[in-house]
Amino acid sequence: MIGVERQNSIPVEDARPEGLRILWRQYTRNHSAVVGSIVVVSIALLAIFAPVLTPYHPSDDFDLTQTLLPPGSPGHPLGTDLNGRDLLSRMLFGARISLTVGLVVQAISITIGTTVGLLAGYLGGRVDDIFSGVINILYSFPSLLFAIATMSVLGPGLYNIFLALGFIGWATMARLVRGEVLSAKSRDFIEAARASGATPVRIMLRHLLPNCLGPIVVIGTLGVAGAIMSEATLSFLGLGIQPPAPSWGSMLSRGREFIWMAPHLTIIPGVAIFITVLGLNLLGDGLRDILDPRLKE
Repeated sequence: MIGVERQNSIPVEDARPEGLRILWRQYTRNHSAVVGSIVVVSIALLAIFAPVLTPYHPSDDFDLTQTLLPPGSPGHPLGTDLNGRDLLSRMLFGARISLTVGLVVQAISITIGTTVGLLAGYLGGRVDDIFSGVINILYSFPSLLFAIATMSVLGPGLYNIFLALGFIGWATMARLVRGEVLSAKSRDFIEAARASGATPVRIMLRHLLPNCLGPIVVIGTLGVAGAIMSEATLSFLGLGIQPPAPSWGSMLSRGREFIWMAPHLTIIPGVAIFITVLGLNLLGDGLRDILDPRLKE
């Protein structure tokens, strides 16, 4: 009997590697997650190594005698814009701006939303009523119109985009975390933590927060795509990144003036935004299926 018990027992230190192996197996079998990861990693690598991949500076005029060159021109695989600037350089450096905006905005949203959701869900009562009221107020405004109004007050610029989109997008994360905390705080392991004398801060950080990490990762990944779209929209309207900085949204806005003469100025940034957002959505959907099997139905 002792030998059988030893054979069937699983060492504690092997539980975590086994869980990681299961997650890895589920990840490799999920086509959405794999394809989305390939797309996102490829775009991130292109953005990181942009100075190595192109010999031109994205904001300097190259040669005014070579304006609006079509794709495939010598020395300019994607052509040039109205000022003779290399479009490939501007696309690669524009990827840096888009990914930076997406990551920073989501970092702000996750930090605020997770904190508010934990406090509202665990403390309940008046605290929950106040935070829930604030969340409902934010949901009553169209997010894009709210961002446009905020940028009109703050003025255009990269850091103002961080503030506008970051402090607007946390409501969804807060509502998600609050729901997860309300579902988990009545379980036995939380009661055991209270009985052992754990403080509310310790319970929220050590016991409740880890149970919310899966949904946070999923919503955060999908939120990066939404932030990239919002930045492109604001830049398209002239409220975001200002020329000559290479923003995909501002490139779309300038390219529409030459839609019939040089359609590549509009098509190429549009395709880049489409591929990036699609890759992030595929990755988010795949992670949702892996980390929260209940949502597969």
